[in-house]
Amino acid sequence: MEYDIIEQVSELAVSGSPLEEKLEKAAALLADYLAFDGCAVLLLDENGYMRSVAAKCPEALPPYRLGQGVPGLAFTGGALIEVHKEAGDVAWEGIEDSGLEGYRTALAYPLREKERTCGVLFLRARAKVRLTLLKRQILKLAAMQLLILVKSSEVLNDHHRVYSELLEMQQKLVNSEKLLALGDMAATMAHEIRNPLLSIGGYAARLKRQLPPGSPGLGYLEQMGAEIGRIEKIMNGIIRFLKDNAVELKTDDLHCMIDEAMELFADEIAVHCIKVDRRSSGGPLPVLADREQMKIAFDNLIANAIQSMEKGGILILETSRAGEFAVAKVSDTGGGIDPKYMGYIFNPFFTTKKHGTGLGLPIANSIIMRHKGTIEVRNEGHGAAFIIKLPVAGAAAPNSSRHETGEAV
Repeated sequence: MEYDIIEQVSELAVSGSPLEEKLEKAAALLADYLAFDGCAVLLLDENGYMRSVAAKCPEALPPYRLGQGVPGLAFTGGALIEVHKEAGDVAWEGIEDSGLEGYRTALAYPLREKERTCGVLFLRARAKVRLTLLKRQILKLAAMQLLILVKSSEVLNDHHRVYSELLEMQQKLVNSEKLLALGDMAATMAHEIRNPLLSIGGYAARLKRQLPPGSPGLGYLEQMGAEIGRIEKIMNGIIRFLKDNAVELKTDDLHCMIDEAMELFADEIAVHCIKVDRRSSGGPLPVLADREQMKIAFDNLIANAIQSMEKGGILILETSRAGEFAVAKVSDTGGGIDPKYMGYIFNPFFTTKKHGTGLGLPIANSIIMRHKGTIEVRNEGHGAAFIIKLPVAGAAAPNSSRHETGEAV
């Protein structure tokens, strides 16, 4: 029966196959039923090109843009376009289309919903083909079915995206609960360990002074002192992480805070032969912040970037405005973060560094959260990038951008 083709396309809609596979099978069914040599489904990509996602065609289609060729006209015009070329004719009724060389009939039907066109169904035939009224009606129904296929795929992709975002938020909540539990435990441990640790350190120093030069015990005492110093560093980091000081928010300039934080690392940057690429929007970028706490956060992020570039690289510091947020971006060319560790880097004590404490990034995250901001990490190019967003103070408009690039300062 004539309407069997619609039933077959409908069956494709409920199958579990990927979208492109469904559209490819539908294109083959329509090409055979309508007696066309080629049938393709074209969808618009992010660059403004109509790419073929499914086709039963003797040869590849050219890259159509909006308004170009028969498919482009159907996409922008939102109506069925049917063109024929008689034997010996040079032009296609005034339409330029390199994809129609060797063909005599072309037909394009937009996959349109209200004011939005999702794609185009494009058919070509080497012979002259005239569709009956019934076949035109079936073509219209088939186009509606293809539109449903495309829309269903978009909804499914949106569902997966939202689900992924929910999982990410859930993981952040779980991490927050872990931090609260860890805080109670670590606060007790810090108090119980720090006092006897100071005593041990003091006794070790006294013993070291009493031993004569060249004594074999001096090496052990020096090692004890180094290990005690390392433990004190960890304990100080824990206390700093747990210390829930209320932030004293004042209007401050994000540019200045970044520049001031950089001054502390001038020597270390020079030692490691690191170049600094400083990019900022011109003029002040006001935020409500506690300068001292934010400096600690930026210190940790910059130190983390430098540690990843021991043999040199580029440290990129960007400050800009995005809507109601001031944005600071700290990125490096140190090779990036292993994707399998990406979800753990803000967890206390998690580190991949030999001498790291695993507290720098959690401290930075904690401070930024107290400022009602957000921090995001991702791999970019040849390294890692940390993006910090803080609410803008007032309604100062962003100025024109400037770009400064210099050697290590």
